[in-house]
Amino acid sequence: MHRRTLLALATPALATPALATPALAQARPLRIVVPYPPGGSADVLARALAEQITASGSRAAIVENRAGASGTIGALAVARGPADGGVVLQADGSPMSILLEAGRTQYRAEDFAPVARLATSPFVLATRPNGAFGTLAEVVAAARAAPGRITYATPGILSFAHVVAERFAAATGIEMTHVPFQGTGPATAAVLGGQVDLIPVPPGQVLDQGGGAIFRPIAITTEARHPALPATPTFREAGTDLVFAGWRGCFAPAATPPETLAGLEALLRAALEGPGGQAALQRLGEAPAWLGQADFARFWAEDRAAIRAILPRLPRE
Repeated sequence: MHRRTLLALATPALATPALATPALAQARPLRIVVPYPPGGSADVLARALAEQITASGSRAAIVENRAGASGTIGALAVARGPADGGVVLQADGSPMSILLEAGRTQYRAEDFAPVARLATSPFVLATRPNGAFGTLAEVVAAARAAPGRITYATPGILSFAHVVAERFAAATGIEMTHVPFQGTGPATAAVLGGQVDLIPVPPGQVLDQGGGAIFRPIAITTEARHPALPATPTFREAGTDLVFAGWRGCFAPAATPPETLAGLEALLRAALEGPGGQAALQRLGEAPAWLGQADFARFWAEDRAAIRAILPRLPRE
């Protein structure tokens, strides 16, 4: 099936990281690199973790946004960064599994040491509150009537959101036009501003903190209805067999010493299980899904293998 793409935004330059020893790195704030712009779900969780770490008094932590190339610029920065415990990458499976296995990165899996998986999340196909679509059937009917006219926004090519939308298109035999951005924030703004029709987002981005609607949800990729969106049908309920969940985790440069990795793992676990981390997950509609170093390494290897198995069926724009 033919797919169309409209490219958006430019890629920022990559800065060169400073060198340091583990002891010196511990005296400086921990840099949590988010490979997307401020405002998206990855940024929200990273800032909550940084605040929780800093509030604990064990060490200061800051968030550094390095957006571009669907998350691969920030990932590359960490892969090439100092292996002293001073920096971790908080990323999802788009730059760390999908794009990596598609050969779209300048780094390899061997360039990273998995530290911890943090959370998993389904996706909601959504539109702006005053958008034209209220049901999945309406989206499918409109797309069949005018192939390619309906547009959908994502944080980037071969992102989780991109894969979800294309799996929906393949399952229903429709054609939509993909509009990739450099992060969830810009993609959200484009949909809310009326420039793009649809967007796949985590459940927590559908409602604001007061429970008001940011988007109009159409369908969710869970097996059962989500507690935060009880009125939103699953894709299966709406007539399309689609179940999907993304994941989010932290990585360090591959040469980071084992004792330093253990310290980072403990720091992140305490932050995720603290009130700030739990509140962020609840706000985002993500499920805590902690895995330590060894279990996360196995999970990541299995996830990459699964991507390799379906890669021929994924769009390669």
